[in-house]
Amino acid sequence: MLAVVSYVGLVFVADGLALQIVCLVALAVAVTAIGTGIMHDANHGAFCRSRRGNRAVAYSADLVGASSWVWRFKHNTLHHGHPNLAGVDNDIEQAPFARLAPSQPWRPWHRYQHVYLWGLYGLLALKWFVVSDMVALLRGGFGPNRFTRPIRRTDVAIMAAGKVVHLGWALVIPLTLHPWWGVVAFYVAGSWLVGFTLAVVFQLAHCTDEVAFEDPASGGDHDFALRQLRATANIRCSGSGPIVGGVARWLMGGLDHQIEHHLAPGLPHTAYRSMAVRLQPLCVERDLPYQVHPSLGAALRAHGRWLRVLGQRPDDRSRV
Repeated sequence: MLAVVSYVGLVFVADGLALQIVCLVALAVAVTAIGTGIMHDANHGAFCRSRRGNRAVAYSADLVGASSWVWRFKHNTLHHGHPNLAGVDNDIEQAPFARLAPSQPWRPWHRYQHVYLWGLYGLLALKWFVVSDMVALLRGGFGPNRFTRPIRRTDVAIMAAGKVVHLGWALVIPLTLHPWWGVVAFYVAGSWLVGFTLAVVFQLAHCTDEVAFEDPASGGDHDFALRQLRATANIRCSGSGPIVGGVARWLMGGLDHQIEHHLAPGLPHTAYRSMAVRLQPLCVERDLPYQVHPSLGAALRAHGRWLRVLGQRPDDRSRV
C-alpha cells in the first residue's frame, strides 16, 4: 500500500519539490521493505505454504528491476551455501572497488574504502538492475560458479519482461508527465536509497570484525551449521531505542536475526525472534559462536572498522 500511495503521489499528485522528495523517500522505503520482507521470503519459499504462491510473489523482484531467477542462484545457492567464502559468495565480490575478505587482493585505493564505499553502496541497485543480471546471463553464472541448470528461453523471457515492466512504471510513465532530467534524477536518487539500505543490511551481518571469513584454499568449513554461525551476526535493534529499533527491524524484514535466517532459510522471517530465544542459550551452552551487535550503531561502527582494517596493505597490517 505504501508503495502504491507514494508512487501515485510522486508521479501524479505532488506539485512541489519538497512533497516530491517526501514521496520519493517513502517509495524507496516501501521498495526496500518489499525486498526484505516479501521478495526475500518468497524466493526462499517461506512467504506461504504454496510453492506456486511463493514463486508468484517472488516475481516482485522482477517488478522492481531484478531477476528473481538469477537472484535465487546468487543468494540462495552461492551466498547461503558458503557465506563469506571468497570466490563463491558473490555478495562479497566487489572488486576492484572494495576489499571485503582477507583473501582478496589489495589495491592502493582500498586505503580509503572506509570513506568512499558508503556512497558506492547506493549504486549497487542500479548495477544489479542494469548490468549484473545481464552479465550473469551471458556468462552462464558468476565467475567460476555456473548456473545449476541450463538457461531456458522462459528464464530470458521473464527477465526481459521484468526489466520492461520496471522501466515502464519507473521511467516511461513519469516521462510522459515530467521533464526527462527530473525523472532521471529522481530515478537515480531512489535507486541509490534502495541500494544503500539493502547493501548495509547485508554488510552489517557478514562484513564486520566480529565474524569469520572462510579460507578459499580449504573450500570452507564443511559443517553447515557451524559455517553459518561463524560467518553471520545479528543486530539487537532494541539497543537503538524503541522508535529507531522498531523502524530498523521493520525495514530489515526480520533480517536483524540473520543467524536464524541462515540456519533455517525456509522459515518466514516472523519466526526468527521466537527461534532466537531458544537458539542463543543453546549456542552458549555448547560453546558455539553466536555474534550479536548490541545496537544498530554498534553494527555500523563494526563494519566501518572492518573496511578500515581490510583497506590497509596486508604487510602493514602484520606490523600493527
